[in-house]
Amino acid sequence: MGDFSWKAARRKYGVVVYNYTTGDVKGCLPLEIGECVHILEEYCTGSGADRKATWYRGYSFHNRKAKGIFPASFVHLKECKVENEGPYESVIPIEDAIIKEVTFVLREWNLIWKQLFVEDNRLFRTINTVIVDLMSFRCQLLANTLTNDQSRDMKEQIISRIDWGNGKLGLDLVPRREGKQVDPDNCSFIELYRLHCQSMEASKGTSPRKQTMRDKVRSSREKVASSMSHLVVNFKSLACNVGDESETYFSLFDSSTSKFISEKFLVRNTNKGMPVNMDKLHNYRGIFMDLNEADLERDLYLVAQIFRSGRMLQESSSKKIPKFRYRRPWGTAVLFLKDVFALKREEELDFHMKVQSCVESESSFPNLHETLIKKQSMIIGKGFTATEKDKQSIGIAVSLKLFHGDLTTVKPEQPMMFSKGVTVVQKIGFSDSINPGEVRNDLYLTLVNSEFDRGSKKAAKNVEVTVTVYDSNGDLIPECITGGCGEDAVTKYFSSIFYHNNNPKWNDTIRLSIPIDKFQCAHIRFEFCHCSTRDKTEKQLYGFAFLPLNPYDSATQADGTHALCIYKCDTASKIKNYLKFPSFQDDFSDPKVTANLPNQLPYSRSSKEYLTVTTFLCSTKFTQQADLVGVFQSSSRQECIEQSLRNLINLRGQEVVRYLQDILDSLFYMVGNSSSEGERFKHSAEVFHALVHIFNLLQDSKFEKFLCVLEAYLEENFSYPLVYRDLLICLQEKSELAVSCADFDKEYTVENVFQVLEQIFRFIEKSYKLFQGQYGVQKDNFKQLLGSVFRSFGRIMSSSEAALRKAQVMLLKQLNKTFQSLLKIITRKELAGLVQDMCSKMSKDLQPLLLEAKVQLCREMVNSDLFPEQASRDIVLPMCMSAIKKCLITKRVLPLASQTLGDILDRFREISVHDGDSQYVLKILFDLLMQTLLTMDEAQQEEAGGIMICCLMELLRKMEELHYTSLMNTYPKGRPLKDFLIRVLLVFRDLIKRDVFPANWTVMRMATNHVILTAIQYVAQSLTEDFLTGIDFDNQLWSNYFDLAVSFVTQPSLQLEKISDAKRNKVKDRYQDMRVLIGLQIQTLWNGLGNQKRHFIPSLVGPFLEVTMVPETDVRKATIPIFFDMMLCEQQVKGNFTSLEIEIIKKIDILITGNNGDTEYRTLFNQILLDKVQTEPVLREDGRRFVVSVTNLLEKLLDYRQVIEGEEHRDKKMHCTFNILNFYKDNINREEMYIRYINKLFILHHDANNFVEAGLTLQLYAQLLRWTTDQLSANLGYPSQKEWERKEELTLKVIECFDKGKAWEYGIPLCKELAEVYEKKLFNYKKLSQILQREAAFFNNILEGSSLRQNPSYYRVAYYGMSFPPFVRNKEFVYRGDECLKLATIMSHLTTEFPSASILTSKAPPDDKVREGEQQCIQISSVKPVPSERSEFQGHTVPMEISNFYSVNEVDMFQFDLPYHRGERNKDNEFKTLCLERKVLKTSYKLPGILRWYEVVQTEVIHLPPILVAVENMRTVNTEIDYLTGRCKSNTDMFFQQLMMRLQGVINSVVNGGLPKYQEAFFCDEFASKHPDEVCHLTELKLLLVEQVDLMERGLQKTESMCTEEMKPLQKTLVEMFSKLKQDITESGSPRAGRLRGGSLGAVPRPGTPGSGSLNSSSSNRSSITSAEAISQDGDNIYMDPPELTNRLQQSRGVTGSDPVLNQSPSSQRALTTSVSSSNLGSGSRTSDTPTMQRMVSSPDASNTDPSTPPPLPQRRTSNAAEIGTGILNTRPPPPPPRQSTHDLRFLSYNVPSPTSGNVPPVPEEKPAVPSRARNLSAVNGSFDQGLTAVKEQASGEDKIPPLPPRVPPRPSIPPLPEVGTSSQASPKESATPPPPVPKRTSMYRGVSSGSVEDTHM
Repeated sequence: MGDFSWKAARRKYGVVVYNYTTGDVKGCLPLEIGECVHILEEYCTGSGADRKATWYRGYSFHNRKAKGIFPASFVHLKECKVENEGPYESVIPIEDAIIKEVTFVLREWNLIWKQLFVEDNRLFRTINTVIVDLMSFRCQLLANTLTNDQSRDMKEQIISRIDWGNGKLGLDLVPRREGKQVDPDNCSFIELYRLHCQSMEASKGTSPRKQTMRDKVRSSREKVASSMSHLVVNFKSLACNVGDESETYFSLFDSSTSKFISEKFLVRNTNKGMPVNMDKLHNYRGIFMDLNEADLERDLYLVAQIFRSGRMLQESSSKKIPKFRYRRPWGTAVLFLKDVFALKREEELDFHMKVQSCVESESSFPNLHETLIKKQSMIIGKGFTATEKDKQSIGIAVSLKLFHGDLTTVKPEQPMMFSKGVTVVQKIGFSDSINPGEVRNDLYLTLVNSEFDRGSKKAAKNVEVTVTVYDSNGDLIPECITGGCGEDAVTKYFSSIFYHNNNPKWNDTIRLSIPIDKFQCAHIRFEFCHCSTRDKTEKQLYGFAFLPLNPYDSATQADGTHALCIYKCDTASKIKNYLKFPSFQDDFSDPKVTANLPNQLPYSRSSKEYLTVTTFLCSTKFTQQADLVGVFQSSSRQECIEQSLRNLINLRGQEVVRYLQDILDSLFYMVGNSSSEGERFKHSAEVFHALVHIFNLLQDSKFEKFLCVLEAYLEENFSYPLVYRDLLICLQEKSELAVSCADFDKEYTVENVFQVLEQIFRFIEKSYKLFQGQYGVQKDNFKQLLGSVFRSFGRIMSSSEAALRKAQVMLLKQLNKTFQSLLKIITRKELAGLVQDMCSKMSKDLQPLLLEAKVQLCREMVNSDLFPEQASRDIVLPMCMSAIKKCLITKRVLPLASQTLGDILDRFREISVHDGDSQYVLKILFDLLMQTLLTMDEAQQEEAGGIMICCLMELLRKMEELHYTSLMNTYPKGRPLKDFLIRVLLVFRDLIKRDVFPANWTVMRMATNHVILTAIQYVAQSLTEDFLTGIDFDNQLWSNYFDLAVSFVTQPSLQLEKISDAKRNKVKDRYQDMRVLIGLQIQTLWNGLGNQKRHFIPSLVGPFLEVTMVPETDVRKATIPIFFDMMLCEQQVKGNFTSLEIEIIKKIDILITGNNGDTEYRTLFNQILLDKVQTEPVLREDGRRFVVSVTNLLEKLLDYRQVIEGEEHRDKKMHCTFNILNFYKDNINREEMYIRYINKLFILHHDANNFVEAGLTLQLYAQLLRWTTDQLSANLGYPSQKEWERKEELTLKVIECFDKGKAWEYGIPLCKELAEVYEKKLFNYKKLSQILQREAAFFNNILEGSSLRQNPSYYRVAYYGMSFPPFVRNKEFVYRGDECLKLATIMSHLTTEFPSASILTSKAPPDDKVREGEQQCIQISSVKPVPSERSEFQGHTVPMEISNFYSVNEVDMFQFDLPYHRGERNKDNEFKTLCLERKVLKTSYKLPGILRWYEVVQTEVIHLPPILVAVENMRTVNTEIDYLTGRCKSNTDMFFQQLMMRLQGVINSVVNGGLPKYQEAFFCDEFASKHPDEVCHLTELKLLLVEQVDLMERGLQKTESMCTEEMKPLQKTLVEMFSKLKQDITESGSPRAGRLRGGSLGAVPRPGTPGSGSLNSSSSNRSSITSAEAISQDGDNIYMDPPELTNRLQQSRGVTGSDPVLNQSPSSQRALTTSVSSSNLGSGSRTSDTPTMQRMVSSPDASNTDPSTPPPLPQRRTSNAAEIGTGILNTRPPPPPPRQSTHDLRFLSYNVPSPTSGNVPPVPEEKPAVPSRARNLSAVNGSFDQGLTAVKEQASGEDKIPPLPPRVPPRPSIPPLPEVGTSSQASPKESATPPPPVPKRTSMYRGVSSGSVEDTHM
């Protein structure tokens, strides 16, 4: 039976390979492919070997909290390591660390990479490339197909890219050791710091580095060689008809020096142009080696010289093979290379070299290349490119490619090219990168020219030179001559032949590679032959010349030009025994030479015949320097040794390093040979100086690669056991000379000696070891000599001579390099003692350079083998501590001292040190370190702060409880211990607050915090034990502790919520959440303070608030109760906690706006503190009030913070600022916070060009100030000034805002207030004059208001849905827009502010589903302001220019209409059933205010029956005609055409039946029977019709007097039609349908929503009565005409907002537009808008075509006077003065309240088509009731017709409000009646007013 139970899993880690969904199975865990799972248990089937797991139980690493079961077949198991096995175990997969890291990095980068697409496209593309590379590398590593070297290199590439990407993306740097991530617990802080620095360097750069570790550790030779370049020339074809076989020589020519710098690359071709060696077809390559950077910058040319190889004279007819092949010059080609090098070097580029033939002028051949170069240099671009025409001409096709680096590194990179064979072409001479061990022995010989005597022959000779090399015995040295690279060396070299030329110029360079053993005695022989043109004739020898290589058995022949004499000889066998004769032409003029010559030479010669050659030796074995020869031959030339040694010092470095081993061997031989004889070599000092010179030479970067030659010589060739004595003695003597200042005039001072101490002691060590090996271990004087040397060193160090300063520094710097050699022959303790004795001689007051050098020596000693051994460490450690302590005290050399201390602590970790050493360091440096950290300046912090803190952390990490106790006991209780603890706390606080480590050093920061956390616990223990009770309590110490704890909890690096889940889990697994631990400690220590808590209130309120706002629930729960303790403590001590309350509110404001806290914090704060205060009776009431108040503030501040950024949240920001401002005004007396938010709101308004609101907001601040001389501190950008100066400045700003916002009525009282101050208090008449002028300008602007400003528009906006912010959720607001604001504009603005919101197209209130749903819905509609009556206007005739402002401003009541039909709609006559539902809204404050919108607090609904709708429409028409008639008197040009259009529309109206429809609807028995309660309104309607006739008659009279000739026919027609109309009305008293066929009696516009009328309509003779169908269709649609149309209607009429015409609904105004012809508008009218407006008016579907797409919107702007003064549309003339009517009619308008008597008739039984939408709010104040009653009375009417009131009816009075300024009377010129006073601006706050001048003092 199998075991079918759940067992603990054996393998606990796996990866999901298939998606798994749970389905209906309970307890299952859904998984997705790629997730990693931790397997806790397994369910198995079977037993024994057949036991198999079928189900697993565990959790996914994506969500560790959710556990469940899942099928085993869906998971692929992987090996892992289990740590802490059991309930809290953790699993770590066993896989390649690099592969794991790549996987983690790709997941982390993926999220950031997507964001980069929007933010930084360039970095996006770069990161994309790196991600692709990482994925590719990961796949290759997983495939496991790479070699170990390839895998290692690929991992290094991965690491490089990861570090670079992390740096660019701002992610954490990963500290690595040899490519692997380090465990911070297993390395010291110092090493961790240095690894972070290395990672930071690796992350720099614009692109990831692609170096491998092998690249980074290349030798110095490889680094130098990497700067070398190599040019590959690939010969492709020779397109030249040479005729015979050809030889093409390619070489590099420097035009600036006119020299060839390379050997020649030889290409041989057949007469058909094919390679002679067919194996090289398509692979004829030569590589020109070792071009340095200077060469690439030169004007280099590739020169190709072509020679024909065949008969002397070319015979095309002969096909026989010639007996002799002569080299004849044929042509030359050049190619400029500098531009080639500037092209893409990684590509092989093709070129065509045009060949210039020289067959016709052979003599020009040697310099033909220079001629071609001069020609090309005159052409732009140097002519290196070739056209198609050039490519078709004769020439050479080649391709070029440039490689960089050493050839040993180039070859593996180009295996295909080098495997096929490439000819290596060397530079002439040594390259910059001479390789050690490289053996060269090349002599470059150039045949320059020659001169031959013609003799008796008429024709010149055809001279061929044969070059051979012979040894001293006269034997021919074979195969040592190379004419061109690519061919084998030859024994004889034949020059080219110039036909019939006795002075040929070859300029032909060849290379002689003579064997080293034969070189010294060899000589070169030149044989000259005359070659006949006849093929069968033998060559005829003419003579010979020779050149010995070692002419005087000393140095090799010097480089240069040599003129060789030519000896005549016609037979080769006669050429012998000539070496004793002179070889140079000049020798025959030297008496010393000629004196030794025989009288008769065996060979004749002519002084006119000579051969000119040049030589250049490139050899590492033979020298041309006689001084070196003297050194080499020192044994045989003893008398010249001293001079040779002195001359050796003056030789060039290149000469010395070429023969380094030979020179060293010669020098040591001199010393060693003499020492072996028991005597000291008398020239040992000169030899010592020569050695110092050579060793110093090798320090040069150019020759440092030859150090390996020195190493090789030292290890393999050095064999002088007695040299050490002379070296030590010379070193001591040199030191003693320095002490006595006797060697300063020497060529090599002791400073040069000290610089090469390492090499000197290496030879000393090697020599002494050879001595011990040869003579055995016996008593010698080595240690005595060594001690003497160090004593001399000590005397140098003790000197105070300034001249020795450099030598002292050099000795200290170089001494450590001798340790490795000395430790091989003496003990560590002995060496440490020698160094310590030397350093002890130094002065205590050291110069900075000496101190630095000493500390550096200490550091080197720490890192040497002296430190691990206890005996030597006991000497070294005190010496190091003394130096470090001096640096810390004097604050000098701090970076080096810190590094040294870090090395000491690092070595402590590496080696097993005695605990006493750690205690010793801790005792000496711990407190000193903290004092230094506290007193360092910024520059020192930047240089040494990081490493010094790491040293402190490493010390702390090594400390255990015993160490802490011992350290605390070091300081006596009381002041010493207190000072020590304060220093500890301050250092920790500064370390946390200052960003010592960069933000992306997460590993370092976490390790540091963990150490500090441990240390804080011990410090807290000392606080509670020693400084808590009684007189021991120390307020400062505890304050420092709490400051540190707060800083620790709130530091950014511990805010784990801001990092990824993976990193957060990793940190918590290693360190837990350290914030919680400190938070609990804060709570514990606070509770333990007892009565001492009072000392920290309210100073700790802000810090503790910051702690409680840390987004960690456990921290909040632990620390929020502290505020309850504070409240209780304050209550017990003071009887209240007011100061605590004020401080909390102040700090909360700062912290929340600083992005601290969240909704969860608000909830916890409210919940925890409410529970606490309920348990304490003394705090139950006040505490609850306080908690609720703070919670309310938190909510408002959180709302404000969400919208503080972003222009799209501007309105939200204003609203939130308004809410906070109200809180500080109403709930708590915090004037400074109140003023702060006033300023914020002012700035928001001002930046948004809301100048009126900005002025009203800033006025709140000004009202808080008085006209006193009290001094105010600087605040909110205002300087420190007197109170009256601040108030004056604010008032002027407010006036400026009102002026910009065209609210001059608000600015006038402020001007008056300032004028009174200037006149009566300041006596500043200049300012008085200025303010009075401004006040006068405001009065003038008011009178011209109709042309300078337009009325604002108002909109109702409702927000429905629970996802809206709380301050707008399910609330209605009235928005005040500027004069240019359109409905579509505000819709666009709202959709931008709330992108997920949808606009409701219906104006009907939504149901509860919409209100309670998550979908955001916004409802928008135009509303019309309902002005309130102003008491100051009562009993006065107020000009319309003055009263109009208050009809649309200072309003808090608004209304809008919804048309519907009573009962069933009458299709034949819709006026019978057309009704209006009128909604009246009241806002929380009047507009304008400090916001552009206010919440609707009350709503009422009124219904108007059809008869009242008709009465309103009729009254509107009458008022308009009356207004236009009156305005024609003052402005005929503007209003005459409008009046004509209006009269034509009324008299000749034929649209929709006109008046007959009204007669049919209301003047019938049916209406009286159905609606008897409405019959009372018929009389009013009739009287309005009669009044209309009178108005039309007056209008016609006015037009007749002004009518032009063009308008007279129309005038006549209108008069005739009006006569008939008047007759009908006079006879019947009521209109009759049959008598009004020619037109309607009056235009009856339909009602509608306010604010959407227009006068821009067609000029057709159509009725102004619009169908009710259009009204009903528009009833539920908010897409009505925007307020611009209303503005244009008002402008065209020239009326203000208080005129009855403007009080009509938008529907009524739209109806009016059809009766006004657009052609009759003034010159300023925008006729282009007419078609659009007609469509909006005439088409019932125009407004519903596409509700989701509003029309395009213009920019919001403020009109200026220049724009307004041109045209009717921008002109609003004032209304006409009151007119006495002959009819007793009631003036009724729904928006102009007038008192009426009687009750409102009851509403008929029929239910309207649209049900009532009335919504009454509970709180209705008197002002709202009064205005609403007036509206109801207007709507109801009554039987009795009251007298007709004036055109501008009085408004009901408003409740008295506080005044902001003193008002004054203004007298308009056009009115004889004294005008009413300018009303005072009231504040939105009832308790705030500006102080009057009389109540204050100055």
